[in-house]
Amino acid sequence: MGQDVEIANVSMRFGDVDAVRDIQVHIRAGEFFSFLGPSGCGKTTLLRLISGFMEPTAGEIRIDGRNMRGIGPNKRPSAMIFQNPALFPLMSVSENIGFGLTIRGVSRAERIKKVAALLELVDLPGAGKSPVSDLSGGQKQRVAIARALAVAPAVLLLDEPLSALDLKLRKHMRLALREIQRRTAVTFIYITHDQGEAFTMSDRVGVMSVGRLEQVDEPEQIYNAPRSAFVASFVGEANRLCGTVARVENGTALIDTPSGRIMGQNPTGLGRGAESALFVRPETIFIAGEAPDGANTIDCTVLNHSFEGAYASIRLRTRGGENLTMRCNNDGRRWAMTAGGNIRIGFKPENALLFPAAGCGGDV
Repeated sequence: MGQDVEIANVSMRFGDVDAVRDIQVHIRAGEFFSFLGPSGCGKTTLLRLISGFMEPTAGEIRIDGRNMRGIGPNKRPSAMIFQNPALFPLMSVSENIGFGLTIRGVSRAERIKKVAALLELVDLPGAGKSPVSDLSGGQKQRVAIARALAVAPAVLLLDEPLSALDLKLRKHMRLALREIQRRTAVTFIYITHDQGEAFTMSDRVGVMSVGRLEQVDEPEQIYNAPRSAFVASFVGEANRLCGTVARVENGTALIDTPSGRIMGQNPTGLGRGAESALFVRPETIFIAGEAPDGANTIDCTVLNHSFEGAYASIRLRTRGGENLTMRCNNDGRRWAMTAGGNIRIGFKPENALLFPAAGCGGDV
C-alpha cells in the first residue's frame, strides 16, 4: 500500500540559482500525482529530492510522517524509474524483475512466485525467460516498472518514463500505468512536460514554473479554472487579449482592448485601471450569429482555415490587430470561410479569465 508524501517548504539552491523554491504540497497515500511543467522548471530536481539522491537546501521531505533528511535512496520506502529503463542486458526478464529480491535474500521459490505475479500485473505473462533484447520499448518499461514494484515500495517515482516511446505506444502505456497504479494502490509521483500524460493518468496535477508550484488541482480544474497567467497559457491552447480594466463588479471585470470592450472573470481581483491579459480557449469561441445574450463579440478577418478531421481551426485577426484561433467541431457542416473574409465571433464572459498583464506582447 502507498504512503503519503509531504513536501514542506522545500527549496534547492545551486550556487546563485534557485532550482526549487518553497514548494509545499501534500501527496496523499495511494494517489497518482504528476508534476507538470516545461524543461528547466525544477520538476526533476524535486523528484531527486524526494528519492534521496539530493538533500534540500531548506525544508523537509516526509514520507508517512517521517522526515527523510539524512536517509539515502536505498533506505527510503521508495523506488525510481527513469526515462531509460536501464535493464540488465545479460539477464532474462525474470532475472531483471527479481534482482532486488535476490539482493534482499528472498528465497528462490518466493522470487519465482512474486515475479510471476508481477509479470501478470504488467501484462507480460510468459515472458519471463525472454532476453530483454527481444522486448519492445513499451515492454522494457513494463519490466522496469515490475522490477521497481518487486521490492514493494510505498512510493514509486517516475521520471518521464514514456518520453522515448512513439505516440501510439505512449498512449497505450498511459492506460497501462494508470491501471497498474490502481491495482497496487502504491503512491505514484510522476513528472512530465506532456499535458496529455498528466491529465490522462493523474488524480491531481501540480503545474510548475521556474522552480515554483503555480497550481495543484484535479486535471479538469487545471484546464478549466487556471489560477495564473502561466497556467492559462501553458496548459492547453489559449488566446490572449490585452487591455485595461474599466470596471469591476461581483468577481467580473470589463476591460478595454484594441478590439473593443470585453467582459471576463476576475479571479485575482484586479482593480480599475489595471493592465490585464484575458485568456480564452479556442473551443469556447463561436460564430456570433449563434451567440447567446450577454456574450462578448468581436469583429475579425479570417487569416486561414485548416480542416483537421474531427475539428476545424480558424485563424483570425481582430480589428485591433490581435490574432485569435477558433476551433469548431466537425458536425457535418461545410465551413465556408475564405482568407480575407470578415466574421463576427463571440464567447461567454464565464469562459474568459483575466490575469495581470505579464506577458502581453510576449510569452507569459
